[in-house]
Amino acid sequence: MWTASARSDAGIILALAAVALPTMASAQGDDPVTAFTGGYAGGEAGLHEHHFFIERTDAATGRTQGRYYRSWDVGGGVFAGYDHAVAPRVRLGGEIGISLGGGSPVAQLPTGTYSHHPQWGYRATAKAGYLLGNRTLAYGSFGYGGHRYRIDNRAGVLDAHPWSSSFTIGAGVEHRLSERAALRLDFRHLDNSMSHLLIGVPIRF
Repeated sequence: MWTASARSDAGIILALAAVALPTMASAQGDDPVTAFTGGYAGGEAGLHEHHFFIERTDAATGRTQGRYYRSWDVGGGVFAGYDHAVAPRVRLGGEIGISLGGGSPVAQLPTGTYSHHPQWGYRATAKAGYLLGNRTLAYGSFGYGGHRYRIDNRAGVLDAHPWSSSFTIGAGVEHRLSERAALRLDFRHLDNSMSHLLIGVPIRF
């Protein structure tokens, strides 16, 4: 018997470092008290990895074995958020986003093919950041999200659901290019569903 399991693989931690970019910030953007504050929105693109876990239970022995099936491909999305200065170099805020694209993992099982085709996903996260310099912000995020899939279940896998929802964690680095525009490198992981490694362009209001 084959079963889609909600086993966690959330032990992914990615260390991100700031990348040196040309100095283009205005005098106001150089002020650590006002930098990286207020509302923002933008788009992002890069790599999305989708995955699922399949376990097989032997009817005769009751023994269970399983593995993850993964696929990387190009993806993207849009986001919007707000950052508030709680100290000269500390920022707290929140962000919402929608993701599209990515790979379709496929499991070739003895009973047939089982696959997930990503449709779209969402997230809502809290965010905490620290200014490494007047133009660079390192941050982490934690919240809740989900992704919808079109499932091809010719293998007859049990407990297969089109929605996968769980907690999401992330980390990133944002560098100011001007008073309003920035470039960021962002990693996120949605437990039991997907991971992202994306380059984004946030525009401050």
